[in-house]
Amino acid sequence: MKAAFFALFTLAASALASPLLADKRQLETQADEIDKLTELVKVHTANINKTTAAVQDNPSVAQQNEAAAALAPDLQAITNALTSATTSLLTKRAVVVARGGGCDKDCLTVKVQLLVWEIACTLKFIIVKLGLDCVLVYLLPLLLSLVGLVKALEVVVVGLLIVVKGLLTTVLGAVAGALLALIF
Repeated sequence: MKAAFFALFTLAASALASPLLADKRQLETQADEIDKLTELVKVHTANINKTTAAVQDNPSVAQQNEAAAALAPDLQAITNALTSATTSLLTKRAVVVARGGGCDKDCLTVKVQLLVWEIACTLKFIIVKLGLDCVLVYLLPLLLSLVGLVKALEVVVVGLLIVVKGLLTTVLGAVAGALLALIF
C-alpha cells in the first residue's frame, strides 16, 4: 500500500513539475531567440542609420524616394527576421538545457523592449530625416511583423503588447498614433 501511494505521489509530483520546467525552458528558448533577433536587427539598423545620415537635410522628394529605395532591403530584412522569429517562437517546443540564472518573464520583457527600442529609434530617425510618405510602404509590414512577434510572446508575458505600444508611442510621438491606428 505504501509503495502504491509513493508511486502515485511521484507521478503526481512529476506531472505538476513538468509544466513549470517547460515554462522555464520556453522562456529561455524565447529569450535566446530574441537575443539572436536583436543582434540581426542591430546590423540592419546600423546600415539604415548610415544610409539615412548620408541624406542631406531637407531633401527633395526625389532624394527622399531614392533614400527610401536604398533603405528598402534593410527594412525588408528586419521585417523578414521578425516574421521568421515569430514563426519560430510559435512552433519551437525544443527542450533547452537550463543555463545559469535563466530568463524569467521580466527578463524577456526587457529583451523585447530593447529590440523594440532599437527598431523604433531607427524608424524615428528615418521619419524625421525623410518624412513618412516615402517609407510608409516599408514601415507598415515591419510594424505588423513586430506586433505579430509581440502577440506571440504575450501568451507567456501578459501585458507585453501594452508595454510595447507605450514604448512606440513614447519614441515615435505623434507619428506612432497614426501608424498604430493602422495596425491595431
